[in-house]
Amino acid sequence: MRITKISAGILCALFGLSYYSAAQATPSLSIEQRLALLESRLNLAEKEASDAKQRAERAEKRTQAAEQQLAQVTQKQEKQTQQIETVEKNKRDDGFEFSAYARSGLLINEHGRGGRGGPGVSPASSLNGDAHVGRLGNEKDNYVELSFNKKMSFDDGSWAHFKTMLADGANNPDPWVQDNDSHHINIRQLYVEMGDLPSFGGVAEHAVLWAGKRFDRDNFDIHFTDSDIMFLGGTGGGINDVQWTSNFKSDFNVYGRNFGDLGSDNYNDSDIQNIMFTANNFYNNWQLMLTGMTAQGNDELKDNTSTTGSYALRSDNSARNGYYAMLAYHDKNRFYGILPGVSETALQYGGGLGAEARQPGSDGDLTENAKSLRFASYGIVPVSKNWQLAPSVIAQHSEDRYRDGDRYDWATFNLRASQTITQNFALLYEASWQYMDLDPNGRSYSSDGSTYNYQAVKGDFYKLTFAPTFKVGNVFDIKARPEIRFFATYMNWSKELDHYAINDDFGSSGFTAGGNWNFGVQTEIWF
Repeated sequence: MRITKISAGILCALFGLSYYSAAQATPSLSIEQRLALLESRLNLAEKEASDAKQRAERAEKRTQAAEQQLAQVTQKQEKQTQQIETVEKNKRDDGFEFSAYARSGLLINEHGRGGRGGPGVSPASSLNGDAHVGRLGNEKDNYVELSFNKKMSFDDGSWAHFKTMLADGANNPDPWVQDNDSHHINIRQLYVEMGDLPSFGGVAEHAVLWAGKRFDRDNFDIHFTDSDIMFLGGTGGGINDVQWTSNFKSDFNVYGRNFGDLGSDNYNDSDIQNIMFTANNFYNNWQLMLTGMTAQGNDELKDNTSTTGSYALRSDNSARNGYYAMLAYHDKNRFYGILPGVSETALQYGGGLGAEARQPGSDGDLTENAKSLRFASYGIVPVSKNWQLAPSVIAQHSEDRYRDGDRYDWATFNLRASQTITQNFALLYEASWQYMDLDPNGRSYSSDGSTYNYQAVKGDFYKLTFAPTFKVGNVFDIKARPEIRFFATYMNWSKELDHYAINDDFGSSGFTAGGNWNFGVQTEIWF
């Protein structure tokens, strides 16, 4: 046994004490016996110290195990508490919900007669109502959407929503309108969705199932021109919010629609169903939408029956299938990455029945060779404490759209500006310009029992609007509603555009190139 200096010192001290005690008790012990006795005591002390250390280590392990057990219990309790809070919150949220959108107003021209107008006023909008211009001071319809929703939640944490939307649009300004040609009331949405189903797990743990008649949840638009960047809708079902990673999710839906639902009086073949399969994929701010569609029998309708609600006559090679793709970027916090604000941009391409880029699958008159390329973008940016700007652009190129060899090119630029004057008063300004180069290449239409050809035209259109506006709430927010606005609008366009079609707005009596004024008052609200 090795004895260090400290141990030796202790031994000496202990030896002295032991020697003294031994001398008193057993004076006959030898030095060797005393050292052996001392060594035995030291060994006993070391063993007791080792046992104490082992007991301490075992106690520490038991403490760690108890702490882990406590943490697990605490985590479980917190999860249960969250589930209870979620259920309670859902119960508090249960019940009836009501929301709405509406616009209504008076539009008159400089002669005191009913004014002509609307976002789709130009010849380019004969392409399935796609090519819109600025809407401020340029709307003659009265339109309303009333949404009635019921929320339901259940003790297992799952929930369901029943949603409906009643809509009506009328051009007649009378207080009571019963002429069905003047207004169209219908149920635009009617569906059920459900989520947080306990039997779902993995990437579908928080997925949402739906079925019924609805607008696709991921539609988006440019409000200032009443232009859908993407409008997908119909009757069907799907699953949303399949969460692959924290930043990547997908929606998978199937929609069916009838081409005659655009309002055509001549199209009544409800057997033709355009079935659309779509996958919407989202990664951070990016969106990639892929859609395929088929309408069995659409190519067999050779009787010149239009499906677009217009007077146009069909070709003899109408499409039966189609495809569509869109790449979009949504930034709800920045104006094109430069300033605080909002911006959204989309690049769209489609062929066959998918060549209607705004509402893919809605136009049955498209040829099997039709192709369209479309770009749409808008932003909202505050430029000072009193000014907000909202620029937008949409441009589209189509070829072989309704006849092999046709070509339709157009682009719309619009700028809405808001100048805050007081807490409840702002001045709105809008400048809109559209260029179009349309070559229908023999596309024909029917009017008063006779058949005519659309004429190739090229030119531009512009509109200027000044609108003193009363608001409540955030007067600075250019999209805050409700608003009551008075307006004066000046429109003009190239004279050549008057010859596109004899039943088009342009060229009609009192509404030809050379300058036209509209005046009026309008309210708009959503909540």
